[in-house]
Amino acid sequence: MSKIFFAFGIHNHQPVGNVPSVFELAYRTAYKPFLETALEHPHIKFSFHTSGCLIEWLERNQPEYFELVGKLVERGQVELLGGGFYEPILPVLPREDALEQLRRMSVYLKRRFGVNVRGAWLPERVWEPQLADLLAEAGIEYIPLDDDHFLAAGHRLRELNHYFLTESGRGPVALFPIHKKLRYTIPFKEPIDTISYMREYAEGASQPLFVMADDGEKFGLWPKTHE
Repeated sequence: MSKIFFAFGIHNHQPVGNVPSVFELAYRTAYKPFLETALEHPHIKFSFHTSGCLIEWLERNQPEYFELVGKLVERGQVELLGGGFYEPILPVLPREDALEQLRRMSVYLKRRFGVNVRGAWLPERVWEPQLADLLAEAGIEYIPLDDDHFLAAGHRLRELNHYFLTESGRGPVALFPIHKKLRYTIPFKEPIDTISYMREYAEGASQPLFVMADDGEKFGLWPKTHE
């Protein structure tokens, strides 16, 4: 069996208008402990997204968050993902509004952390084919996307251990299938369950890649996950 590659992504978000106590609880039980743990394991690299709604609260209430993220960025351990700043459902927005949402996040991350955004998180992982052109115009090169979209298009699960390219008049965008099974094994099952799944579906593939990108709240805020 060839070497298996695993891509890990985290998405942190709290909606506008959520009660302050939920923001505080999420920060204390999930966001901060996760970042501190990541700093203790510099060999583990991952992609990381924080919504603009949450960013604005963190700027006012927990600026330490950005110090932790900054340390991870500086040592090349994390790649920051862009996206619509206020977590809008991009396909339902007028094009110029959607483009401004994407650009605003990219500009913020460049100013705050000095990074050039390459990937993006799709709010609620809602995809429509016309997004390829929008993302390419915004300078986005890749996105993680639920495996349901690929399965509905006729692909088999065993074919989802690599990325796909979708074209637009403005250039290609890479789509990385997120395996639903991995979203349920991590962190709720034993590590061997995740490893066994990847081994099973990597069989016969050349340089198989598996993606797990999901909510950061499941690493501490969800019931029984903080312990």
